[in-house]
Amino acid sequence: MTSIGKYLWIGIIVTVTSMLTIGSAIAFDKAYAGGYDRNQAIVETNDCGNESIPTNVLCSNTGSDIQGDENAVALTSRQQAPISLLPDIITDGFLTIKEAIIKPFGDPNPPLGNEGGLEAFLKTHGLIPVNGEGGAFGYGILTTNTESGLGLTVATTHAGVLDSVEQQDISDPIWHNHMVKLGEDQTNCGTDPAVVQITWEQPGDVLIEGKTAHLINIPNQFSSPSSFDPNGPDQNYEPGNEVQNVVSFKLVPVPAGGGSAPDGTLQAVCVTDITPAENIIIE
Repeated sequence: MTSIGKYLWIGIIVTVTSMLTIGSAIAFDKAYAGGYDRNQAIVETNDCGNESIPTNVLCSNTGSDIQGDENAVALTSRQQAPISLLPDIITDGFLTIKEAIIKPFGDPNPPLGNEGGLEAFLKTHGLIPVNGEGGAFGYGILTTNTESGLGLTVATTHAGVLDSVEQQDISDPIWHNHMVKLGEDQTNCGTDPAVVQITWEQPGDVLIEGKTAHLINIPNQFSSPSSFDPNGPDQNYEPGNEVQNVVSFKLVPVPAGGGSAPDGTLQAVCVTDITPAENIIIE
């Protein structure tokens, strides 16, 4: 073979190799740079891959005769991602707190007159009902005061029971805050915790917007008549602001007189389905 012929063959081999390399690079780019999020409506080619690369691609094959791997011919189609990719689209997502951001302020152990307290910003997995459609439920912040033990501040919504001065009437599901103490009431609640002390008046404020609940200016100490006896004497609460946990829960109110009390006063409130927040941040 002449020198010219030898170099000509080398040039042909280099050219073919370069074309194969460029073609592979283009295929690789399509596979990993988003080139396969395709809708195969009324086509005769398997443009979604599922042969060599890529595999298991989300793909609609509407009206196509080309099935590919795990794609079926269909007259109609729906492209759907795994539920793990859509964590916020879950049933009753408002009952799961995705993140709780707590901002304490002031002294954690309040003598009466102390200016300490906290604010809380709670993010849930689902839209929070404000019209009573979610039933009776709420969110709670468990705190510690080293002088008087545990305290619990809650934001709740419910209709059918009048337990807060913030409600206009017994059917009003307006969101409102309480400070509460839990105990046992096996007669009405069985093994679930029962509310044994609860404020008629509201400590701080609560704002619900979309998937967030904002508890505003919750004080370290508070005094209020009981929701079980709104016309009775004040009861004192000193929950402190050292956060131990943040939870969601459901409520089972037990009206006084087996539901016959015309003013909607309570005989007991049972707390069920207590679920800790997935993530708590103390700022």
